[in-house]
Amino acid sequence: MKFLIKVIATMMLLGSGVAMAQQKNKSLHDQLTGQGYGMAGCGLGSVVFGDKPGMIQVIAATVNGTAGSQTFGISSGTSNCGEPGIFARAEQFIEVNKMAIENDLSRGAGESLVSLGEVMGCQNSDFTMQLKSKYTSGGTQEQLVQAATQSCKM
Repeated sequence: MKFLIKVIATMMLLGSGVAMAQQKNKSLHDQLTGQGYGMAGCGLGSVVFGDKPGMIQVIAATVNGTAGSQTFGISSGTSNCGEPGIFARAEQFIEVNKMAIENDLSRGAGESLVSLGEVMGCQNSDFTMQLKSKYTSGGTQEQLVQAATQSCKM
């Protein structure tokens, strides 16, 4: 057990410098909208190792599980466990519901459009009309996210 703790501590020390350098190299948009963690989820391991793919995520998950790091992060909103930005939530919602959103846009109304507006926190009553005018059906997910973001701001 002591050996495992020493290995984890060493990996944390080595990984923290890499994670800090990676964070500095990310654009401001990526820093504000992305969660910054990989398959291991949020917690201390995500702070130390970031979203680097591969076996390092096993170590990150182990670190997340030690001493309640992940549970504390979720409860307190720290350690990359905070709520994602509006842009990230919209992107996730659109990824899952793109077809339903396009169907509702063609009709001019629908639950998926109401839900998208709520997820994004839109206050304007003409969100659906704005989105319909800015997005061409069959476009990419990124185009739909961009149109939704612009429509919500109006």
